[in-house]
Amino acid sequence: MQPSARALAIAPSATLELAARAGAMKVAGEDVINLSVGEPDFPTPAPVVEAAHRALDEGHFHYTPTPGIAALREGIAKRYRAKLGLEIEAAQVVVSHGAKQALFNALATATDPGDRVGILVPGWVTYLEQVHALGCEAVLVDCPRENRFRPDLDQLRTAVRNGLRILVINSPSNPTGAAFTAEELGQILEILQEGEALLLSDEIYEDILFDRRKHESPFASRPGWLDRGCLVSGFSKAFAMTGWRIGFSIADRSWSRSMSALQGHVTSGINAVTQQAALVALESWDRVDPMRAAFEERRNHLLPRIQELPGVEVESPEGTFYLYMGVGDCLGEGGLASDVAALAGRILDEQKVVLVPGSAFGDDTSLRLSFAASIEDLDRAVDRLREIFR
Repeated sequence: MQPSARALAIAPSATLELAARAGAMKVAGEDVINLSVGEPDFPTPAPVVEAAHRALDEGHFHYTPTPGIAALREGIAKRYRAKLGLEIEAAQVVVSHGAKQALFNALATATDPGDRVGILVPGWVTYLEQVHALGCEAVLVDCPRENRFRPDLDQLRTAVRNGLRILVINSPSNPTGAAFTAEELGQILEILQEGEALLLSDEIYEDILFDRRKHESPFASRPGWLDRGCLVSGFSKAFAMTGWRIGFSIADRSWSRSMSALQGHVTSGINAVTQQAALVALESWDRVDPMRAAFEERRNHLLPRIQELPGVEVESPEGTFYLYMGVGDCLGEGGLASDVAALAGRILDEQKVVLVPGSAFGDDTSLRLSFAASIEDLDRAVDRLREIFR
């Protein structure tokens, strides 16, 4: 079969490919340290797991409403009413198979082929590929390291004036760990206000912030923006529920109806047991902080050791569980490798450490390291990286 143009436009996920390669090496008996996958290395909290067992005992085996069961939608609406200080109704919530599906639902129902979609780079690999899958034009807005990974506002203003349909933002950011302040979000929204662009805000890492930072949502700083915006989040990162596949979107009623209709013809509602477990997670938010604190401890332990590596530039992430390592000085003729993908390959082949090349995120000069691993493994990884970078 000849693949469609849409299929040919989509690149495989670099992070999942690396994880698969590392898995195969482990099966072959090699001592691989995988620091590539964006997944907490903690178990799902026990009360959430117990709720899943109860759901099975109680017979939650059947189809669920496409946008989610009523109690869960109301629970999410209640949490974000309190968090954002906005009037949010259950009808504005659509529960989906992970935040990834919520993002696709939002983009697919807000754009037509050829529309211009703004993406902040470095940015998560899936944004660009979803834009390609929908036949839209990606407009890349630089967030340079020297600007603490904040967007180039002049580039953003130009994009808006050239007819941007929607802007995707992610704070805290995968891969950089940058967390925007309310003032910085306000600057972005002021520029969007000059045109008719919508806003899609991916807030999946909202609970993993360091140094006593408070998460800022653009919809809290400018309440009226929820009328032309969509908030996406989920349970995967905060509750180590990546394999449970549960995310959600919050938008106005019209946009939410459209997303629910699309989801109804693609996957229908998500599985019943996961939704019952998520109900308990909503009442267990106090269990998130110990995991967040553990990530902060790891960051503080790891950061100075990475900063000692010759030729590596790295800033302290404000959130998430990633270090974004600048390695541009190590690339090219006379360097450690010809490009960043080759350097990631060399690190894997020679030292059995898996890092994600920044090329996956629209940046040819960096490597992403996930510290969702034990301190013992992180120390072993740094020792191995030193063998390369010295």
